[in-house]
Amino acid sequence: MRMRIATAADGPLLAHLHTASWRSAYRAILDPGFLAGPIEQERLSLWAARLAQAHPHETAIIAEIADEPIGFVCAVGAEDARWGTLIDNLHVLPGAKGRGWGTALLGAAAEWSLSAYPNSGIYLWCFEQNEPARRFYERRGGVLVERSMHEAPGGGERPVLRFHWPDPAMAFSPADRR
Repeated sequence: MRMRIATAADGPLLAHLHTASWRSAYRAILDPGFLAGPIEQERLSLWAARLAQAHPHETAIIAEIADEPIGFVCAVGAEDARWGTLIDNLHVLPGAKGRGWGTALLGAAAEWSLSAYPNSGIYLWCFEQNEPARRFYERRGGVLVERSMHEAPGGGERPVLRFHWPDPAMAFSPADRR
């Protein structure tokens, strides 16, 4: 597996990965009408705009196998004074799940945060209904610290959970810990 930093040209790729991930993981969470169509343009607009300008406090890392993209992670450094760096997106294509790519991507974002923001923890939000993701974060040392209601893409509010790692190194798999 190879990791690389996303560039402005990767907007359509991130939109594709994001859409495929959401259509699989969120079919019982987000509005089916949104997932059936508008999500494609909405994600393309989002990623094209986000990647159009370089932000030194933000990174998007793409994982590839044999030059085929299989997932990505996006992090916003020290985004919150209390919780630290926001892991804003972590997506792996449905057919690639369960093979360690999510762990590798989370670890890459944690390493980036440790390097750029050494005194910052990391955190992310997860839909409460997304039980596989919740188990994934808990197995990687994420601590559930908050429940809230957030506006969901496609409309409506959904319960979300904040997972926090006070020490980003705790997000690495045991074999990757240094």
